[in-house]
Amino acid sequence: MSDEQNTSSTPSTFYYEEGRDEMADYVPASIKRLLDVGCAQGKFGTNLLRDNRELEIWGVEPFEDAAEVARGRLTRVINTTVEDSLASLPEGYFDCAVFNDSLEHLADPWAVLGQLKAKLAPGATVVASIPNLRYFHVIKQILQEADFEYAPYGVLDKTHLRFFTKKSMQRLFAESGYRVERIQGIKPAAFPWKFGLMNLLSGNAFEDARYERFALVARAS
Repeated sequence: MSDEQNTSSTPSTFYYEEGRDEMADYVPASIKRLLDVGCAQGKFGTNLLRDNRELEIWGVEPFEDAAEVARGRLTRVINTTVEDSLASLPEGYFDCAVFNDSLEHLADPWAVLGQLKAKLAPGATVVASIPNLRYFHVIKQILQEADFEYAPYGVLDKTHLRFFTKKSMQRLFAESGYRVERIQGIKPAAFPWKFGLMNLLSGNAFEDARYERFALVARAS
């Protein structure tokens, strides 16, 4: 959700109902068993099932109300944190794991990604959407307003425990034993003219700041 987005839904309601259609193209079409970490109400999985009725989707969701809705949509839903779910997941089973804006909520995403490898089938893909700390609205708040104000949602969501830039997202996966195959900005925004001029004069050094999030695709190395 954009920092500037205005919606009649409360942020939490929007989060649990969000389908994340923009992330579907990063999930390989040939997969058979997917793990959705932080599946909310399972709407992302529902969207995938429209294109692949044979897909088996397991969800992990710590919030009970959301998990109950997801149970009616996905193959299986585990109502606990991803840290507590790992021991109960089958070994070498999933050919794709998805983290749609969930890694930044973990105290130790390095450990989770490292332990996840044992649950992945050979050649499995990990897909993640991660908020971008260098998003220009955040830069503006820090540099112009001399502030770092947490918010109910967005990049500075007050429930985020970790913050990443494009570079540190890639480092997170490399340090956890993965090879990043693709990273691409999503949810772009138009720069204000002053920021756009600064980006131009710097040789597009701030181009990554255009994106609220990055989508990343990786495999165990």
